[in-house]
Amino acid sequence: MFQKTKALFLTSLMLAVTAFPTAAHATSCQPQRQLASSHIAQLHVEVVNAATGQTLFARNETAAERSASVMKVLTAAVALDVLGPNHQITTSVFSDPSNPGRIYLVGSGDVTLSRMPGNITSFYAKAPKLDTLTRQISDWSLRTGNVVTEVFVDSSLFGSNDEWHPTWSKRGLSDGYMAPVSALQIDAARLTSSRNNLVWLAKRTDKPVTQAGQLFIESLNKRGIAVGLTASEAKLPSGAIAIASVQSRPMSEWVVNMLRVSDNSLAEALARLSALKLGLDGSMESVNPLFKRVLGARGLDVSRLRIVDASGLSRDNAVPVALVNDLLALVNQGVGDYEILEAGMPVSGERGSLRSRFATGNLAAARGLVAAKTGYISTGYSLAGFLTARDGTKLIFTVYNLSPRATIRQRNAMDNLVYRFYQCGASLSG
Repeated sequence: MFQKTKALFLTSLMLAVTAFPTAAHATSCQPQRQLASSHIAQLHVEVVNAATGQTLFARNETAAERSASVMKVLTAAVALDVLGPNHQITTSVFSDPSNPGRIYLVGSGDVTLSRMPGNITSFYAKAPKLDTLTRQISDWSLRTGNVVTEVFVDSSLFGSNDEWHPTWSKRGLSDGYMAPVSALQIDAARLTSSRNNLVWLAKRTDKPVTQAGQLFIESLNKRGIAVGLTASEAKLPSGAIAIASVQSRPMSEWVVNMLRVSDNSLAEALARLSALKLGLDGSMESVNPLFKRVLGARGLDVSRLRIVDASGLSRDNAVPVALVNDLLALVNQGVGDYEILEAGMPVSGERGSLRSRFATGNLAAARGLVAAKTGYISTGYSLAGFLTARDGTKLIFTVYNLSPRATIRQRNAMDNLVYRFYQCGASLSG
């Protein structure tokens, strides 16, 4: 009886062993079905185990390609390194001592300066207000007896006014996601309804400096100042005296806002301000050497990097996914002030530009587990950040799904691939 029982036990044990995959097979989890999708076009991807640094999966990871708004991950790191999280921008109005009635609103790169009255929330939370400046100007006028006779605006800080890259789609203006770059903007050049100037439109002006001058005059007029005048563009004369000033919110808040909702105007302003801080001229051409210098100083391989803009809107940007992952690895290690960068990431099914993704249906298991920067231009989708896989493994990943004409199907195929990374975790291979 004992021998029979023992034989049955051994037989059961052998069946149990063969019922499970071998150790080698258990470590293999591949995304072959997702890769076979007809909507996976020109793929660039790298997935790394955050704990070990092991590359689990990669395709074309060192080839530099257009990153779309994943570029903002690089922009955030550069701004945090150069400006620091506590840096604030001061916007001032000056009077010309030789003719005190001449006043100058000088752009300092703070695109969040707002037209909204003091009791109305700005487009950007807790942003400085034009009305605060004009109240100070009114106090100055009463105190000194000086009457405003001429009004000027100066947007020379970044060099060219109303700068627009030729590869940017003009839909940025009509759809409201981008305006020309200038050092003087009000509410990042957004428009409000002609019927109710407290209601935002999904549009931007193509003349931010002109708009700023008009809104400055309107704010002055509310205090009985500069009535009947118009604003002209002119550079601030030497020796001018500041008579009013406001401060922006700290750059840490700008970085979080930029990443969470993919704000292009904040991205461009952060890059130009960082360039000026490093002694560059703040022009569009200064962004490439800025990024290479700052990211190179962190030990990243910038040899293939080509930066056209800080927002990622241009199809001419060229960023290897491996470089983005190497930067994300530094974020994961808590380098510098990069914890702000991770805190600003959109989160699947919860906040920002990932709120509606990985939230329902077949991908819902990854809700709250993908913290990543989204990206889209007309020729591709991108996603880069952190993923907590089903087995608990933290993954660092960057993926571009590029196409001559990208549609929502390319995005869905990319999300399906990322979800497969979630399913595989540490067993991902291929």
